[in-house]
Amino acid sequence: MRALAVLAVVATHLVGWPRGGFVGIDVFFVISGFFVTDMLLRGAEPTGTVSLGRFWLDRARRILPTAIAVLIATYAASVVLLPDRTHTIGVDALFSLAFLANWRFAAQGADTSGVLDTASPLQHFWPLSIEEQFYLLWPLLLLAVTALVVRRAWSRDRWFGLIAGASGLLTAASLAWATYETAVSPHWAYFNTFARAWELGVGALLATGVGVFTRMPVWLRPLLSWAGVALIVASLLLINPESGGFPVPWALLPVAGAALVIAAGVGSEPMFQPLLRNQAATYLGDLSYALYLVHWPVIVLLGTAMETSVYFDASALALSFGLAIACHHFLESPLRHGSWSAVQQAREDMRHGLYHVERSTKVAAVAALVLITLSVITFAARPDRYEQAHPAVPCCRTIE
Repeated sequence: MRALAVLAVVATHLVGWPRGGFVGIDVFFVISGFFVTDMLLRGAEPTGTVSLGRFWLDRARRILPTAIAVLIATYAASVVLLPDRTHTIGVDALFSLAFLANWRFAAQGADTSGVLDTASPLQHFWPLSIEEQFYLLWPLLLLAVTALVVRRAWSRDRWFGLIAGASGLLTAASLAWATYETAVSPHWAYFNTFARAWELGVGALLATGVGVFTRMPVWLRPLLSWAGVALIVASLLLINPESGGFPVPWALLPVAGAALVIAAGVGSEPMFQPLLRNQAATYLGDLSYALYLVHWPVIVLLGTAMETSVYFDASALALSFGLAIACHHFLESPLRHGSWSAVQQAREDMRHGLYHVERSTKVAAVAALVLITLSVITFAARPDRYEQAHPAVPCCRTIE
């Protein structure tokens, strides 16, 4: 299921930011709402409480290291490539670090179509800001409902029913507000946390129905899964950011598609679904967070030095995946799953010559280096390079 998110990000490169980005964000929100709520409910069921400290700490270990690294690297690259916008991008970085980027870009009137000439290389942090704002409050509501259920000694079914009711009310209220704000102020509706919470709420509502989805007939799973994929693909083709109606009603299309795919995969993966049931899709799903963080700065910053062409697309894709692989294997995973005792043990093994690098780590390092090298080669081989290097020789330019 997580592969859906990264496939939508890849579509951002292939289809273009306006459509691919719009759809990808909607899919991200639904998947995130489902996974986080399901994790919170599973953790609360045996203990009778939601561990807020542990959840927020785990969330910080999952989100912050790679995000901080991307913010620092993007700002440093902007000093060289966009010196006249360094101050603005620095402020964008601070708002992104505080998970308030969506309000920053809404107040700025940022272009939601992501025009490369004017877009901030950190503009893609606004969905992450909405997520973290949502997860600052949503666990508190789950804690309150769970505490009430424990105090009254109510059953598990009633507990899930109350959570489903809370999710449904939140989703309905946010969707109603999104509908109103899309008609009155579509720009604010695009960035507004309250106008986007319904997409996360749909994922949360799905998490309360896990018990029902596990009893789904085997023959129904592939039908729902392929129907969901079809809706997401249709979204890429049908949504036109310039025609209005976003986030409501157009976001309903990818949200419904993501919901169908998630429901079809609860309990057991659907048969006859090679698109999502393979090792490549699983790895892309693991890579999705790092790829999401690096892909937009690469597009914007690379766009300052290259003309948009097939060379630009190839260079951006290779560099994005190369950096994402490096961030995932050497930053995100070690800091998320590692511990101080593991570091001490590794140092002790090195001292005695017993430390061995895993094969997967070696492969990741080679893959990252190869992709980054391919990006550099593509950048150097672009047709406009010679024109930029010799602007005073008109005979070398192609006249159309």
